[in-house]
Amino acid sequence: MPPWMVTRLSEPTTETQPRPKPETDPVTLRASVIRRLTKKVGVEGRVRLPAVPALLEEYVERLRKLFAAYGRIFSEAEIDNVRTILDGKLKEGFAVSPYAHVIVRYSTEPAPKIGIQYWISTEISTIEDQYADWVKTRTPPLFGKHPDTKVMDLARSLGTPADVPVLDIGAGTGRNTLPLARAGFPADAVELSPDLAAILKKDAAEQGLAVTLYQGDVLGEAMELPKGRYRLVILCEVVSHFRSNAELRKLFERASEILAPGGLLAFSVFLPVSGYQPDQLARELAEVFWCSLFTRDDLKEASAGLGFSLLSEESVFEYEKKNLPASDWPPTGWFEEWARGLDLFRLSVGKAPIDMRWIVYRKNAKP
Repeated sequence: MPPWMVTRLSEPTTETQPRPKPETDPVTLRASVIRRLTKKVGVEGRVRLPAVPALLEEYVERLRKLFAAYGRIFSEAEIDNVRTILDGKLKEGFAVSPYAHVIVRYSTEPAPKIGIQYWISTEISTIEDQYADWVKTRTPPLFGKHPDTKVMDLARSLGTPADVPVLDIGAGTGRNTLPLARAGFPADAVELSPDLAAILKKDAAEQGLAVTLYQGDVLGEAMELPKGRYRLVILCEVVSHFRSNAELRKLFERASEILAPGGLLAFSVFLPVSGYQPDQLARELAEVFWCSLFTRDDLKEASAGLGFSLLSEESVFEYEKKNLPASDWPPTGWFEEWARGLDLFRLSVGKAPIDMRWIVYRKNAKP
């Protein structure tokens, strides 16, 4: 046998590296076993996020933590991809409606893969959709059973009811329109939601009230209203749905057309307290929570050059609580928190930096 074919079994082998000591620490071992679960755990789900662009980074962090909870750790490049897609969808949805949502669906890949798939899309809902859902799911009266005391007081202050035509913009189901008509005021109404307008029309007919109803968008060019007719124009809990200063300006322009000289424009609006300047996040979320924010400077700019004088500003909450019978307070179950800004700011009573205010303007005889 050649020497190079000899095997020396009796000679010991030499290891180049020492063998690692087996792990016996229970805590470490438990963690290692849990890590192995990633291969066996499957998950799928759906996240529904309000389409608020200012919340992009908040949403990205929540999704990062959600995926990490199931062992799917995203790299920074993967997170950047989530961020880019999500940013586009948030802006897309919010541009259409503050009631839009972004939907994130996700599903882990089948074993032995340990990745996660996700799909991001928008879900659009309009104010008409929102109120259609109210009509289907909520018990009437949808907005309370009593008219706003401020509205009735203003109307009575203008003279004999028959001589004081009133236009109720965003009339809803007629909470203010119908009591005004019953009191003898010529009362007309504008309502955007077909579902709410149908209820108002039906109730007015059943009560024998001659209410003229205009169904549509009061800020739209297609809406034709009688010029110079009204002594009082009201928007109660309506400006809280406006989305821009441009819409506020359009309101004043429309009011200037339809009000008689000396007539009053009265509306409720959420305003910040002194020293608070709403940022982009607050303004966007305010639209989501039906309490769109405007500043006093916004009101000045919107009314400039149209011949209006500001007559008064006061708290909606305080005025209505003072003048409604105690047995009828609050007007709805949601009114107290909402009117004091607590739908937007989760703070104790009195701490929110906004509240709803009654604003009254007079149209001057000459601009």
